[in-house]
Order: sequence, then structure tokens, then C-alpha cells
Amino acid sequence: MIRWVALCLLFGSCLVHAQQQKFGIVLDAETWYPVEFVDVFNAYDNTHTNEDGKYFMLSHGDSLTFSKIGYQKTTFHFKDLKDTLWLVPSALELDEITLVNMKSAWDKVKDSLGNNYMLSPFKERFFLRSLLRKNGEIVRIQDIEGKLRRKTMIYSKGLEFSKKDFQFEISNMRKIGIEKDENDVYFTTFSLSQLLLESIRLNATGPGFLVTEKAFENEDRVRIDIKSDSTASGVDTRGHYIINSKNNAIESVVLNTTIDRDNYFKNGPIRSRTIKRNQTALFSKSSKRNKYFYGLCKILFFIEITHTKKDFKDIYTSEYILKTYDNDGDFPFSPNANAQKDIFKLKHPYNEQFWTTQNNLLLTDEMKNFIETIGSSNKEFNIRTNLN
Repeated sequence: MIRWVALCLLFGSCLVHAQQQKFGIVLDAETWYPVEFVDVFNAYDNTHTNEDGKYFMLSHGDSLTFSKIGYQKTTFHFKDLKDTLWLVPSALELDEITLVNMKSAWDKVKDSLGNNYMLSPFKERFFLRSLLRKNGEIVRIQDIEGKLRRKTMIYSKGLEFSKKDFQFEISNMRKIGIEKDENDVYFTTFSLSQLLLESIRLNATGPGFLVTEKAFENEDRVRIDIKSDSTASGVDTRGHYIINSKNNAIESVVLNTTIDRDNYFKNGPIRSRTIKRNQTALFSKSSKRNKYFYGLCKILFFIEITHTKKDFKDIYTSEYILKTYDNDGDFPFSPNANAQKDIFKLKHPYNEQFWTTQNNLLLTDEMKNFIETIGSSNKEFNIRTNLN
């Protein structure tokens, strides 16, 4: 038991003596719900709130700014910052326009791709959190920090996908989780390359969608809401885009798709099908390059798994959170990871010093509880970890 408590401490974020440090939580001022992916930053450091709305900042700066598209930006000095911050949503105008389709809006976005996004190779740093739940309970956690080289930010006309489009250098990794469940099912996670390809699937509109547009008050942004109409049999997609009305750049995307089709993938006696896919993408603009990059992207897949010889039906939720930064790419790069390999099977040694001082993303309370209990209550399972 002592060993597993030690692992929990290693996996968490500890307090380190510095000029300024702050634990806090950010809530929506109207709903009082936690706000995920709030950008918390100053001139020296940057972090984001997690699913609980919590953040930890270790910084030499004397103030913090809180920003998320769809909310009013606010700045506080450390001495004035309370443990709880209520972020005020940006107001939308009352008038709403119903669009026949997104063609005109997409034409403007496409015409501005070269001005707004990198269409040539570049390097950036990344942080990736992979989380797997079975029937609502966590069974795996994995965090990876490193460097990434992309062929392009957005695939415009004339650019085709290739397995060599992404290269990765892993600098730090921590992981712990169950390999196979009681039914001898190993859930295969994405490879790093597959995940990057999934993250850029942003255009879900076309025939069969109801589209409405509404502008933000006192902001140069419009929100375009979409939802499938009755012609999209078996697939229902709802969500919205937030587009900068001055430069036609997509700054935020939320797409939620429910799939009701008997489209099972068979792997021996195991049958699986995707029943839901949710995606949130937030873009940030580099002041140096004057281009937009992924600030954060969160993708969830809900997978139903059954068996031809055993009587069970399990729902796995596979969650990926990708954060990119330092997109100017002025650093050495040496690829060391197989971009086509199951992420959970990648290997890299654990660095305690890095994980106890990193600002990337706090573990949630649910994750901490899983790490603390997995060693004592799940001894019948084969546990894979690099924390030994």
C-alpha cells in the first residue's frame, strides 16, 4: 500500500518554493459550473484549468490573466486573486440570422487559410493527456510532454494526408492503468499520428444541416450554430464555430456527434462500434508568426464493445486532450517515438522532477482517486505503468 501511495504522490503536482504560486478554481459566473480550458497566463508562464475548473500556477510574474473564447478576459495581481474566480460569459446580440448553409461562411474561411494558418512544415511543443474509462470508471491515465513537427496546420487543397506528416520527440511521460479487463479485452488507443489527424477534422457542415449565425456584442466575432436535420439518417451532429469576423479565422469549434448505426468493427470474437464523438478545439494566435495554432483540442470517443461468445456490453470512453505551445519552433528536434504505435504501449522513463513542477494541466480529483486505489483494489488485473 505504501508503494501505491508513493505513486500517487509522484503523479500529483507538489508545491515548490517560487516567487509566486497559486491553486485556484474558475467557475462560470452565470451557471457556477467549472470552466474547463481557461487560459491562465502572464509574461512568464502559462497553464489551463482542468475539467474541475482547477489550475496551479508556479510563476515569477506578479499577475495572472484569465482568458477563454466566449468569456470576458480578466487580469488580477496575485495578492488580489481569490481561490475562486467567476468568469463572465461574453454577451451575444439578440438578432439571429438563419443561413441556408455554411457555403458563404466557409468560402471566406478557405480564402483566408494562407493568412491565418501555417501551411508549411513547422515545429511546436505539445502536452497530451490520454484518459480511458470503462462504464464511467477510469482504467488508464497517460500524460506525454514533448516536441512535434507537422507538415501543415490545416490541410488545404493540394495537401494530402501521409503517415510521415507528423514526427514526435517524447521528453517526459507518466502512465498507469489496466491493460486487459475481466473479459480479456485490451482497448486499443490511437497512435500519435492518428490522434493528430482526428484533431483537424473541423468541417462537419454541408447539406442536411440547419445553420444559424449570431454576433457577439462589442467583439469582432460571430458564433455559427449547426445541427443535423432529419435527412441525416443515423447520425446527429450539433455544435458551433466561433469565427473572427475581421480575418475569417476559426477560433473555436465544438462538435458533438451521435451515431446510431449497426456498423460494428470485428476483431476475432470482439465487436466494437463508435456511438458518439465529441470534439472541442480552441485556437491561439502567435504574436511572432501572426498565425493561429491549436491552443487546446479535446476529443472523446464513446465505443460500445460486445463479444460473440460472452454475454456483456461495455461502453469505453476514450479521451484525448492535446495542448500545443512554443509554436515558433526555435529549438532542436530529434524524433524518438513511433508515431504509428498505440499510445499506451509507448515507453519512456519517468522523471519525477519534471512532473512535480509542470504547469501544463492538473490531475482532476477523480484521477487522483484512481491512482491512489488502483494498486490495492485491482490486484487481479495486469497494471502497466512507468512509475516503478
